[in-house]
Amino acid sequence: MCAVVGAINVPNAYNVIVSMLHALQYRGENGSGLALAGYEGRFLYERTENTVPDLVIKIISSRFKPNDHEYYCGIGHNRYGTSGDKKSIDNAQPFKFEMPWGWLFLSHNGDSPYAAEDRKTLTEKGIALFSTSDSEIILQQMRLTGAHDLLTVLRGGLKAYRGTYALCMLTVYNGEVLLIAARDPSGNRPLSLGRLGGGYVVASENSAFEVVNAVYERDIEPGEIVVISQYSIDSYRINEGAEHRKRPLFQCVYEQGYFSLPTSDVFGIPVIEFRKELGRRLANLYGGLVKPDDIVSYVPDSSNSFAEGFCEALGHKLITILLRRHSSGRSFTKESHEVIEETLNIKFSFIRSNIKKILEKNPDARIWIVDDSIVRGNTIRKIIRVLRSLGVKFIGVLSGMPPLLGDCGKGINIRGMTGKLIAAKHLTADSVNSMSIAADIEANFVCYQTLSNLREAIKKFGKDPDNFCYGCFENREPIWGKW
Repeated sequence: MCAVVGAINVPNAYNVIVSMLHALQYRGENGSGLALAGYEGRFLYERTENTVPDLVIKIISSRFKPNDHEYYCGIGHNRYGTSGDKKSIDNAQPFKFEMPWGWLFLSHNGDSPYAAEDRKTLTEKGIALFSTSDSEIILQQMRLTGAHDLLTVLRGGLKAYRGTYALCMLTVYNGEVLLIAARDPSGNRPLSLGRLGGGYVVASENSAFEVVNAVYERDIEPGEIVVISQYSIDSYRINEGAEHRKRPLFQCVYEQGYFSLPTSDVFGIPVIEFRKELGRRLANLYGGLVKPDDIVSYVPDSSNSFAEGFCEALGHKLITILLRRHSSGRSFTKESHEVIEETLNIKFSFIRSNIKKILEKNPDARIWIVDDSIVRGNTIRKIIRVLRSLGVKFIGVLSGMPPLLGDCGKGINIRGMTGKLIAAKHLTADSVNSMSIAADIEANFVCYQTLSNLREAIKKFGKDPDNFCYGCFENREPIWGKW
């Protein structure tokens, strides 16, 4: 779920790119980088295996002046490692790659279930790889076209890449600086186009536009390549004619449920309203279990809207008992158990005075916690243990999304995690044993959203639910049939 951003024909590309990367930092913390193009052939290129603040320090320490207006075009990237080494400067993007006409810089959000196989094929052809990332495969496939024409190279490389992608690229072709955006035919990863004065901006989420005062114009369409120069903007299809029209869409529904900022519109659906709708549907399923004196709270921040919708449907008051420390990152994106535990320890702060007042008023108070989803179960278990230590006797957990049952090779770091996904561990035949999961996370009760409700919620926003991917909830890979 990396963040990719781009800008062209803007007064200060550095400030625009860095501001949008800051706004989308939550999409990836395994690396950050940018490439800028300016007047008189100037380029600035820098990467770090850490986060945006580290990137800024690295750039400023090289005596670069942030208010320098000599750069008018650029791309940036926040890495969320899925393939290859998670923490590596070689895997930090944008990648810089030599093409027949000169340098091309690439930022990629997506993944390939064939990454290992395709890398092996490339090395057998005698190609020396410079990273362990799946993203490099795109660039190598472009070079293998043997063409010199930009569009031929782009189309050939993207058709050959067996994976998902939302891309921003920067190059100089026939003397022109170009910003290029592309999205794979399945539309699995989001990518938006906006206007900033007389220029254009591109970002993984349109909420990034507001930090630079840009105006959202439209989404980059599935299977589209957009090429923007100083003087024009042109749109092309990766696959033309009938080949384009017959391609089904598999837009990632987990973007709306978890990854994206609530203020974003993703795949044409306002994220905050979508989550509220799922909360209302959760109330229709399980609201009868909540008594008038019960406390309903939530796991901040992506669960807030689910809880608001849930309580709105019941006419129940929503109580905040937990705050999130915003610099702590997302725990399920961490690799080791030790790092996960460390992140959880600093991730939340309990409003103990609220909990104390609740228990003083009613020592047998029942607390229901609304969560967006339950991945490994580490976060919710940690929360439950703290609440137990404070004297809470009954804790129920309500998941706004269905149980996560399978891997994903399309840009979410749950590849190879089937054995760690808590719902998958408690799967019997075709159903999830909620009572067993409750015991695992030390709750009294656990319930999940239904997949049919998820599809109906999409339909309510005027979108075809058949154009979305539910693979991680269905334990099947719908695009390639391969995790």
